[in-house]
Amino acid sequence: MKRWMICLLFLGMMTAKLNAQHRIEIQVKGLSDSTFYLVNGFEKSYLALDTAKADGDGKILFQGKKDLPLGFYVLVQGNQRIFDLLITTQTFSVKTDKADLYGKMEIIGSEEARQFAEFLRTVNEKGAKIQNAPANERPKLIADIDAYKKTFVQKYGKESLAANIVRINTEIVAPPYPAKPTTEDTIKHNEYVLKHYFDNVALEDERMMRTPFLGPVLENYLKTVEGPYSPDTLIQISDRLLDRTPPKSDQRKYVFSKIAQKFLSTDYLGKEVVYTHVAEKYMIKNMALWDSATVVRNFEYVYRMKKVLIGNTLKDLPMSDTLGKPVSLYQTKSKYILVMIYDPNCHHCQETTKKLVEDYPKLQAKGVKVFMACGVRGQEKDKKDWKKFIKDFKAQKFIHGYDNASSIDFTNDYNTQTYPNVFLLDANYKILANKKLDTEQYLNLINAEEKKRKK
Repeated sequence: MKRWMICLLFLGMMTAKLNAQHRIEIQVKGLSDSTFYLVNGFEKSYLALDTAKADGDGKILFQGKKDLPLGFYVLVQGNQRIFDLLITTQTFSVKTDKADLYGKMEIIGSEEARQFAEFLRTVNEKGAKIQNAPANERPKLIADIDAYKKTFVQKYGKESLAANIVRINTEIVAPPYPAKPTTEDTIKHNEYVLKHYFDNVALEDERMMRTPFLGPVLENYLKTVEGPYSPDTLIQISDRLLDRTPPKSDQRKYVFSKIAQKFLSTDYLGKEVVYTHVAEKYMIKNMALWDSATVVRNFEYVYRMKKVLIGNTLKDLPMSDTLGKPVSLYQTKSKYILVMIYDPNCHHCQETTKKLVEDYPKLQAKGVKVFMACGVRGQEKDKKDWKKFIKDFKAQKFIHGYDNASSIDFTNDYNTQTYPNVFLLDANYKILANKKLDTEQYLNLINAEEKKRKK
């Protein structure tokens, strides 16, 4: 029996309360004298939002002073899933029999819950026929279920949560492949599916947020498009998704959070601009939907990140060399400059430097100079550690700088959150890469840049 993760958020709701905001009466013949949980399906978790005990006749009363979030629920006994249920209103009743839960189910006071029960009953009946049918008859029976789903959605429309749940679980049908498909046909097929991916997703219905279905669909889609599409295209995709959500709704906040989480710490160069775009447009410029602490935190992220986006010019680093003489990034002249902001006592910085020293001949052959900026300063020990680091890791061939004047804001001007913080710049100090890459990745990036210039 599948175990359902239950997180008890509200306890002590077993007794009747006056002026209750939700009152859901459930009677299941064949169940009695046990504790039941009303569990909301949210993403991959199931959260118990109410608990009650059945009497000897199998009557269960879920009642409380707070409205329940509208969405997809499961009636659970212990670790056993009894049946699925939609809650789209705060007061209704369900009556059924353990021997035939959906077949005998009667729902009064909630039309959409009734619709969903109707769907589950019909699909279960048709599914049973498939299991018992000969193999040659099964395709026809499967087609019958698909036809029923289509009819169900058309019958109840986009205002029905039941229909929207059926829709989101319906696969997009792409035009058929030709008899002898080519690589181009496969590309067109995949592009069609991605373009129409959300045709069956009711982003306008904020109750979908409280189902197990919307979250995985969003995550899978964003994971699929993150790599192959350009930042500009990803921004357009994000805008389309967010603009379909109700403007002042938790649904918009939810979709925003999925996009922000994906692109705030993306592994792909240049894609973090998607986060800065949506954060500015849908949060910083529309603050009414958000609490002030969230707005401030995201404003700080955007403020730091925008300065080091791909294509921007990295701010100068006015520093001192090991002899105390002035040295700066803008004094460094080369086709390409690799800037590394680091802490001499950081293990990752030490390992990165070892690799950089080892691979430097390859980079040097491409016209790369290395500017190493010590991001730690203030005490005499820090300066000694810095000089020792240069000697120990045989990094004398690189340009080294120390912030004697403590005038550089490494955090806000260079978005240094962790060490090492690495940039690849062109001759005009324009940012080509804003994160640490392997040497081969830097070389590939340089080759691509040079091909671009030749066009």
